[in-house]
Amino acid sequence: MTEKMTAPKKFFNLVLSEGILLIILGMLIIILPQITTFALAILLSVGLILIGIYKFINSIMLRHAIQNPWLSMIIALIMIAGGLYLTVNPFFNVFVLTLTIGIYFILEGINSISIAISQKDFVNYWWLALVGALVQFVLAFIIIFGLPYTALWTIGILIGVNMLFSGLTLISLYMGTKEIEKNME
Repeated sequence: MTEKMTAPKKFFNLVLSEGILLIILGMLIIILPQITTFALAILLSVGLILIGIYKFINSIMLRHAIQNPWLSMIIALIMIAGGLYLTVNPFFNVFVLTLTIGIYFILEGINSISIAISQKDFVNYWWLALVGALVQFVLAFIIIFGLPYTALWTIGILIGVNMLFSGLTLISLYMGTKEIEKNME
């Protein structure tokens, strides 16, 4: 094998490894969605605290350069307080995140309907967007009307499914390189 082929082969072997890792992690997350959901909620809370601290310090350091440094400091303190509250009350944090996901699905459903209607005269299978909208509305209904119980698993399941399909995508990319490799030889 030539030196020219070694670098791409190593790269695609890493792609395969990453794909396998993502599939394993995705399956674990799907099996244990509550752990992922609460871990993400805590991570977001800590992130909010850290961003608030940074914003507060930055406001003090730039107090002469910005017009209303006290307003920036108040916003930073609210971010810190909100992050602390969400860290101490992770179930509320998860509840709000899950509700946000439900609202997101409603908005995406509305968007899919508007796309379907606007493309009706140009696209043969415009009605598939209506089917997609229906699925989005059903998901939103399950998530929102299942609260607070759906808050325990929604985020974890969505992240797990995303990782699983990302891993499958990388593995299919790797499998496609076998054909390229044969053509290069």
